[in-house]
Amino acid sequence: MKSNYAYDDGLFHITEIFDSIDGEGKRTGFMAVFLRLAGCNLRCNYCDTAYSLTLEDTEEALTEEEVIRRIHSYPWKRLTITGGEPMLHPIHHLCEVLGKEGYEINIETNGAVPLWRERPEGVFYTMDFKCSGSGMKSHMNLDNFKLLNGGDVLKFVVSSKEDLDEMKDVVEHHFTAARHPQFFVSPVWGRIQPDKLVDYVRNHQLQDVRVQVQLHKIIWDPDRRGV
Repeated sequence: MKSNYAYDDGLFHITEIFDSIDGEGKRTGFMAVFLRLAGCNLRCNYCDTAYSLTLEDTEEALTEEEVIRRIHSYPWKRLTITGGEPMLHPIHHLCEVLGKEGYEINIETNGAVPLWRERPEGVFYTMDFKCSGSGMKSHMNLDNFKLLNGGDVLKFVVSSKEDLDEMKDVVEHHFTAARHPQFFVSPVWGRIQPDKLVDYVRNHQLQDVRVQVQLHKIIWDPDRRGV
């Protein structure tokens, strides 16, 4: 498969590899292996992984074979590939290999990078829609909506009533009742209280929107890495 990756020198530029629970999304609470890759094309003003925004944040540069060995060292068959922005890296073949081995692979992507039209076995997307509060709304690739299915997640991280209104608009005008991903909305930590999200979903009768909080920030210190 031919792709134009921003970061492709034959190595995986890794900020961290660890195992923990998935703290948000449809696998919340399940143990998984996390592969966090360095480098991102966006600069959200609430970013909670600012330590992984550039290639200078690389802690290890490994070959694909070395990455697979590290993933195999954990017992879990769930893998979350995150960043930074993992779709800027040549991860398609890695996903093909691990998908054939029975891994369920969650690719966390920011919504500004094109999704694959042909995805490997076992892959689902957790894709962000960056609302105005992020400062990055203009970078969203709306063509990606066509490539999301019922096994994927579209995530809205909101900090204001305006962000909630934008979420509602996307949910109601870009998808149908018969064809849509799983919608999740979560608060920007410290900017809006979760009960405001519950009130909004209730008052607007958003049948398919699920309110979530980042579980890992409740269990551990919100700034702790590797969890």
